[in-house]
Amino acid sequence: MSDLPPHLDRPHIRQFHPIGVENDQKKVFVALRDPANLRGDGQCPVVPPELLPLLGAFRGEKSLQEIGELTGAPADFLLQLVKALDESGLLWGPNCDRLEREAMTRVATEGGFRTAAADAAGTTAEEAKKNIAEWLTAAEDPELDGELLGIVTPHMDYARSKSTYAAAYKSIGSSHTFSRVVILGTNHFGSGDGIVMSRHGFLSPFGAFAPDTPLLSALETKLGDRLFKDEVDLLGEHSISIQLPWIHEVIGRVPIVAALVPSPLVPMIADDGARVSFDDFVPVLKELLSAADGKTLVVASADLSHVGPQFGDQTPVGTEIRRQVEAYDRSLLSTYLEGNMEAFLGKVGHDQNHQRWCSVGNMTAAKLVTGGLPELVEYSQSPADLDPQGAALVTCAAMALLKV
Repeated sequence: MSDLPPHLDRPHIRQFHPIGVENDQKKVFVALRDPANLRGDGQCPVVPPELLPLLGAFRGEKSLQEIGELTGAPADFLLQLVKALDESGLLWGPNCDRLEREAMTRVATEGGFRTAAADAAGTTAEEAKKNIAEWLTAAEDPELDGELLGIVTPHMDYARSKSTYAAAYKSIGSSHTFSRVVILGTNHFGSGDGIVMSRHGFLSPFGAFAPDTPLLSALETKLGDRLFKDEVDLLGEHSISIQLPWIHEVIGRVPIVAALVPSPLVPMIADDGARVSFDDFVPVLKELLSAADGKTLVVASADLSHVGPQFGDQTPVGTEIRRQVEAYDRSLLSTYLEGNMEAFLGKVGHDQNHQRWCSVGNMTAAKLVTGGLPELVEYSQSPADLDPQGAALVTCAAMALLKV
């Protein structure tokens, strides 16, 4: 198929989120959801489950002819499939580039990043306010001693972890006032392998959270505009926006600085200086926050273990696996709570992060930037009754970072 554009002849699929759906005859299909929703309309291709292994061949390395010879898929079918993926923005190439530009134009026009995660507490300000107030009231007072510098809080959905969110944000109390909040998130679906930031703000049911422009400008002066190279990754990233309703209710609509932070244990794809590394970013952020006016709260938006068939394990999650996961989580947490990040990262690396803690980077950065000593407030696992098939177990913790 040499007459095809190169991006179609050697298709390279973007990361997608597979979602099971049923038609009217109860037949199961898989919707290939674009986490960034580049098209802006939520539309996505729907394919039979048996096609998922075929999509694994779309890595930009083989031509459609080679893929057909390898898989036995008919040439006409492959061509139809790649054209549908391209139209949806799920193939790297000119159409994807165009959709990215259009999506970022929408962000600029609307005044910030809009994602569904910001609506998790409620689609209106009144509903979100009521729900968060109820969840905070149900949380126990952690009775912390010392000045609060930051918190570690989940980023999974509220249905599975609202009590742990509430435990983390209850740590702030009513007497604290902050000039800004720095949210350190996790890049779940984007392509950037360095620090990812943006000059834009973020939207929530309560309106727009403005960026802390002076701090962002100071960071750019130190590290360059490469900080914003992959800002499109923030389009579909929930680990930032899911914190906004809590921040509004507990602190107020203060300026936000958001960064997606990679694990320092994972080497960058290209060490060419085109992106900002973990080691470059953390000391600069610490220096600038120390010199900034007012008080800053650092929020590490962090989940811990990801275990079960949904994440590639063979065995469904049962009682014994839950017990083993908690034992390992608490062992690793105990090292983090000691405040020695070299030992913490050493243990994660030694064990090859076998329980897939997804936020090692932002947890480590929060500790190093604040200099605070972590104190555990609550540990929890996603409820078994919400997943009777044992497909996935995700764990999280609420922690306070206190001035030593």
